Amino acid sequence: MVHAKSNVKSAKELDGATVCVQSGTTTELNLADYFRANRMKLTPVVFEKLDEAVGAYLSGRCDAYTTDRSGLASTRSSQGANASQHVILPEVISKEPLAPAVRQGDSKWTDLVRWSFFAMIEGEEYGLTSANVESKLSDANPNIQRLVGKSGDMGKQLGLDNTWAYNIIKQVGNYGESYDRNIKPIGLERGVNELWSKGGLMYAPPIR
Repeated sequence: MVHAKSNVKSAKELDGATVCVQSGTTTELNLADYFRANRMKLTPVVFEKLDEAVGAYLSGRCDAYTTDRSGLASTRSSQGANASQHVILPEVISKEPLAPAVRQGDSKWTDLVRWSFFAMIEGEEYGLTSANVESKLSDANPNIQRLVGKSGDMGKQLGLDNTWAYNIIKQVGNYGESYDRNIKPIGLERGVNELWSKGGLMYAPPIR
């Protein structure tokens, strides 16, 4: 992310730039790799704490600030009326997938978290939303019937009621609804977080 007044439009224009970054992170390593791969000079300004790196960038000490795109969008959004003074450059310089995390060794809880997430993705794929999922209870599509608990025993296999996925979609919404409610407001478009059927990477195994 750069200051809009710099008129920088691409990370390839940052040769010789000072970049604020948190120390001891993969972000620091990815930054160095990107500049090295593109034969550009870099002056990293490294901070132990994330808020120190953000503060230094916002104060103008650095030409740019780098972290995960979601973090960049969150920082920019937190600036309120001044958000437009900061631009997230288009290049994605590393693969940093983020996902729900659970304590190691609790396989049952891991299964519940994983399949709850899958249910939200599957719900979006089949057009089930918090507003219409009740009307889908009688849908003839076998995949929807299993998802809402009208057939199959997926819920019982997880130690839940068979309406578990229905309840998630009814009360929380599908993945797209959750994304639009929580992530889109900070200015981060779906991108690779789109459904696989729409050019993204979000894919869930069948609920069966």
